[in-house]
Formats: sequence, structure tokens, C-alpha cells
Amino acid sequence: MNLLNWNCRGLGNLRTVNALYEVVKKEEPKIVFLMETKSNRDWMVMVKDRCKFKHGLYVDSIGSKGGLAMLWKEEVKLDIQTFSQSHIDALVNGGAEYGWWHLTGFYGNPETSKRNESWATMKHLGTTSSLPWLVIGDFNEIMSMSEKEGGSSRPRRQLANFVETINLCGLCDIGFVGPRFTLTYVTRDGMQIQERLDRALATVEWVNLFPRAKLHHLTNSASDHAPLLLRLEKRVSKKKMKKLFRFESMWLKEPQCEEIV
Repeated sequence: MNLLNWNCRGLGNLRTVNALYEVVKKEEPKIVFLMETKSNRDWMVMVKDRCKFKHGLYVDSIGSKGGLAMLWKEEVKLDIQTFSQSHIDALVNGGAEYGWWHLTGFYGNPETSKRNESWATMKHLGTTSSLPWLVIGDFNEIMSMSEKEGGSSRPRRQLANFVETINLCGLCDIGFVGPRFTLTYVTRDGMQIQERLDRALATVEWVNLFPRAKLHHLTNSASDHAPLLLRLEKRVSKKKMKKLFRFESMWLKEPQCEEIV
């Protein structure tokens, strides 16, 4: 099973819709999580049908800002649990071999002053299920300054809050294949800034369930965010996976860690 994650920065034009269609056609994801759709329900139904998905849930944007969508194929057993402007939470049935697991499509608040509200939501979602948990999306935050090039440095406390939330939720970054950064943009004065804002986080139980899962950073020209493709390859053995290394910052001193039919 493949899962596609993309901050598309607006699906209101056919160029972006066609870009989404092409990556869906090529990679054949069974589940797609989209952020910043900036589109109304009728348009999103068209997008869903264009990309040949049977089911979907759409969270309305507020004016020209925000908007989320989760689309999934007919053969996928997916139950939506909750949703808001910052997340879509679901349970996915992986069949007899994998059973049910917990999936959260997440969008961190783009306003720094409201970022702690996002972390509170994430912490709460972690308490709603004991199933293996995957959180994927655009968190609008980095874990260390090595995940940013160009522009001013971010306050250490700001990064620390994100890292602490990840640790408290029992999550770890699953890594990636491909380009180092997921967001590239140029400021008005011509400075290029690159950051790794989009990622997948998972519990040890989820990684043990899908030990061969790989997250790929794809390239596109329709958004300044890269689409992320998560390949959930079948298991080839039942060897126990080594305990995952919990990310810890070198400078961190505190204790770690309506439906579309």
C-alpha cells in the first residue's frame, strides 16, 4: 500500500489538479492526505473523481486559507474518527496480516504563536487509541537547525516544544529517501530558504508492523512543498526490529521527550 501526503498550496487551478493526478497515476497511492486545498466542496468532489478515488473527507477552508482532505480507494477499509482544521484522524484496516492501525494526517498551525495549540491536539490524539500510530503531514516546524538552510535561525524553545511533543507521544521520525528539504521558497529580497517541514512520525509498534516502510520525497513544480510518498511494503520476515533511537537535541536540557461521497 502506498500513501501520498502533500501540501498542495491550493487546488483551485487545473495545473495543480493535473499535477496531483499525474503523481497519483504514477505512484498508485491507496490513501491521499492533502493540506491547504483552499477549495470548496464541489471542486473537491471533482478532484476526488478525477483522481479515481471512491471515498473522501473534506475539511472546509476558512476563506482562502487552510482546507484538508483525505481520499481513499474503494478497497481500503478506513474509518474516520475526528477531524478539524489541523488534522484528520482515522483507523485503517491492514487485513489479516497487519490488523487495524491508527493514521493521523496532521497540519501544524502556520502561525508560530498558535503552534502550541497544534502540539496539544497531537498529544490528545495520541491518547485516543492504543493501536500502532502513524502521523504524517506538514508540521510547519523543524526538529533542529540542520533541517533549515537560509534565513534567520528559529528560537531554540520553539524547536524544543516540537521535539518534546514527539517524545511525549512516543513517536520517532521514520527518515526519508530523496532531497533533503521538503519546502523551498524565495523571499522578496531574493533569498532562497529551504526547510524540512513535512515528515512522517510513528510509534515503535507501527514501525515493527511495517519495518520496510520508506518515505520518499518527490519533486514537483506545482507547489513549493514536495509531495511525500510512503511505501508500505510487505514484510519478508518476523525478526524483531532493534529499539529505535529517540531523537534528542544536543542543546535540549529538559526531560525528553463533511464527508465526500
